[in-house]
Amino acid sequence: MLTQRAGSVLNILVTEYISTANPVASEEIARLSPTKVSPATVRNAMSLLTDEGYISRPHVSAGAVPLDRGYRYHVETLDEVPPLPVSIQQQILHHFDRTDADLAELSRRCALVLSRITTNMAIVTVPQARSPRVRHIQLVYLDELSVLVILVLQDARLLRRLLTVDEPTDQGALSQVANYLNDRFSGLTLPAIEGSDIESVSGDYGPLAERVRQSTLSLLREADTYSMPEHYVDGLRWLLNQPEMAQGSQARELVELLEEQVLLDSVLSEQPDSGDIAVFIGGENMEEPLRPFSVILCQYGIPHQASGTICVIGPTRMSYAGAISGVGYLSSLMSSLVLELYGGRGAGGGQ
Repeated sequence: MLTQRAGSVLNILVTEYISTANPVASEEIARLSPTKVSPATVRNAMSLLTDEGYISRPHVSAGAVPLDRGYRYHVETLDEVPPLPVSIQQQILHHFDRTDADLAELSRRCALVLSRITTNMAIVTVPQARSPRVRHIQLVYLDELSVLVILVLQDARLLRRLLTVDEPTDQGALSQVANYLNDRFSGLTLPAIEGSDIESVSGDYGPLAERVRQSTLSLLREADTYSMPEHYVDGLRWLLNQPEMAQGSQARELVELLEEQVLLDSVLSEQPDSGDIAVFIGGENMEEPLRPFSVILCQYGIPHQASGTICVIGPTRMSYAGAISGVGYLSSLMSSLVLELYGGRGAGGGQ
């Protein structure tokens, strides 16, 4: 544990370095200290911080820079993460004022807004249902023996399949079958529909209803197969403009990681439990590609039903308080919007 004085010196140093990206001298820390302290006293504290691995002093006369452990102390000792200013919240809400957007569009807007308010790179994945649920089945008449099955899932995915039927049909019969199946299957998952039986349908359309049920099951199995989640990246330009990215080959390596989706894989492997905001600083990241950066991320959506990930990636010299506030506010807002799009169904809705 650091003494109160050493902790105060460290927090001033971290805050100033985040702001300027320049090594911080003892004289500057003494000037910024809320209590009167001499540069000599500050230098003694900085010597301790260096020995303990909180800061680095490549050139003593030029000041010091924080190490990962110093940033971690800074994050852990934040008295309270301030909420986003009301003016920023209003600007964010303006980007989400349309009610007809689907989950993909909302995720795109979220990445755009988050990158702007943090001036770092943002990645937002579109919510994926762990067990896809049926929202609506539509049957479209193509000709007497051809039907287009359109399956709309509750996470807004749209799946289609061409179905060839044995007996001639028309749109009226198709609509009747679709209404029957929607009454039975809306809100259900694959296992629930697999365990159901097709009862008699008015007009003797039972065989057709069973054919459509089988097509629905097949589409649900395809949707349930894991794939890389759809996602949006914004703010790469902000990250590449950071002074740290001008050093070495970090910029090129970052672009390669994005193109190969290695970065997204790494981010998803770090994600915390629903509702928690996780902060990984430099070497704390489990995945090698993320270790030059700090990552702040949170899940959003409906727990155990459909969830996505909101993430900020920046240099270790990032404004942690502002980024945590931004991630927290947007994850809460996006969770509310997902719940609205799901028709108010909670985690325990359906079967």
